[in-house]
Amino acid sequence: MRSNVKKHTWLLLLLLLALIIPARVAGVDQFATLDEPWWLISGSNFYYALTHREFTNTVYDYHPAVTTMWVVTAGMVSYFPEYRVFNQGYFDVRKPMFENFLREKGRDALPLIRNSRLVQVALLTLLAALCFLLLRLLVDEKAAFLSIALAMNAPFFMGHSRLLNHEAMLAMFSIASLLAMQVYLNRERKIIYLIISGVMFGLAQLTKSSSIVLLPLVGLMLALPLFRRDEKTWLTKIGSAAKIFLIWLLTGIFIYALLWPGVWVAPLKMFSEVYGNAFSYALQGGRLDVTEDLQPEKFSLAANFKQVWSYALQWIRSSTPLSWLGLMLVPFFFFKKEKETPALIRSTPAYLFILALLFMLLFGIAQGRDSSHYVLTSFVSLDIIAGIGLAYAALWAQEKWTGFSRAYFIPLIFTALVIFQLGSGLLHYPYYYTYKNPFVKQGGVHGYGEGLDQAADYLAQKPGAKDMYVIAYAGRGCFSYFYPGRTDHMKLGLKDGIPYIEQIQDADYLVVYSIRQRGRLNDAELIRFLQEVAPEKIISFDGFEYARVYKITDLPQEIFTALIP
Repeated sequence: MRSNVKKHTWLLLLLLLALIIPARVAGVDQFATLDEPWWLISGSNFYYALTHREFTNTVYDYHPAVTTMWVVTAGMVSYFPEYRVFNQGYFDVRKPMFENFLREKGRDALPLIRNSRLVQVALLTLLAALCFLLLRLLVDEKAAFLSIALAMNAPFFMGHSRLLNHEAMLAMFSIASLLAMQVYLNRERKIIYLIISGVMFGLAQLTKSSSIVLLPLVGLMLALPLFRRDEKTWLTKIGSAAKIFLIWLLTGIFIYALLWPGVWVAPLKMFSEVYGNAFSYALQGGRLDVTEDLQPEKFSLAANFKQVWSYALQWIRSSTPLSWLGLMLVPFFFFKKEKETPALIRSTPAYLFILALLFMLLFGIAQGRDSSHYVLTSFVSLDIIAGIGLAYAALWAQEKWTGFSRAYFIPLIFTALVIFQLGSGLLHYPYYYTYKNPFVKQGGVHGYGEGLDQAADYLAQKPGAKDMYVIAYAGRGCFSYFYPGRTDHMKLGLKDGIPYIEQIQDADYLVVYSIRQRGRLNDAELIRFLQEVAPEKIISFDGFEYARVYKITDLPQEIFTALIP
């Protein structure tokens, strides 16, 4: 019996991997987003620092993004390991020298970003497998399969999980840490689960400092059992909880120090850069190099929870109707009698919901950025909960209704649900994260770099493209990775209320990213200034205009003169 269960589990796991991998590797190098060039250069600097044993140079931001740096390092080893031998030093993430250097050496940034993305996809696939194996110990195995399959194929997460960023890894590390702790505390008191939880927490912290929300969540998970009535004394319970927390925390700290070489040689510098900047950004709205110091008198949090509600709305708008339905079904299991619904099944979605809420609260009430991908962990947690709700609804229907009692009912309904979820994102290939729920007026993420690759492809088809000079919004990366000629990032300014673009007199083409620029003050003035000029090419899809391509010699003389500083 035990061997049959094990075989069934592995079959479900293999099926899960087959549902996860293809959509993430298909067209993985077709476009780049606004943030990826930054992290590609930072990761290459990290690789250079490692190979030259200059470990103090392995910190770049308050995230701290060390896992992302390791991912790019693996991509560099697989594509251009000789990068370390040219003594080129470290490149500024805001300047084009990195791409120029690669081209001088007969290399290109696009294969590097492709290899790095594939490394991250492999890591996320392993984490999905781990989450399934943990979740099946907490809920019905079929429910665990469906919930992970739906969450991994939710369009918003599917889109982000094949990009070179921190958010997808942060989500999976955080959720795996939570599930492993839940298994340890409420299912099997095997030390391996506690260690796994601690390791995942350490990796989450190495990815992004916002995973600090796991501390109060784990504290809550340890505190609640203290109030259970049993023969143990309060002192014994507190001592046991403290021991568990200490082992978990020390494991996380050990992994944090082990995988970040900068901590080996300059721990104070690393911690001040990461946590000092993180707290400064959250409490003062800027990094320490801007605020100069942590000044308690200037600490403030948002006065209301409008942003928290905004994040909830963003999940609603960017999630499929299946996720809506599944989340609405979950409360039915909370209100059942305890004998009908075991506490373990009820508490697992509850803790996932608390994790989702904590991330929304953290980014909702603190000063800083408000992009929806910062709370991607919340989105994934809610989608897992929704999957649990849908699975138990199907299992309940099979048990209660004669017409659904046949053996093929569960495989059939689960297949239909996964196909619907996966297909919802695939309709927006390759920009899965632009998905919008059909029952809302607006949603999804737009203007994250998608479309600029199409503008680059259009100009790349022109004769002599390698000799042409293009100025483009987000020119470094989103455009330049796909264009063989010279590219400069658009440097836009205003003089007497009139926009000007540096070096435009030397360019052959101008690429305006209208979907993003029309929402910014100076950029919107440029869009208004050019609105009477017919572009050579407009890049549009999904009902949105993304980019406009202008040939410089087609601009009227008065406009061309005004655009020159």
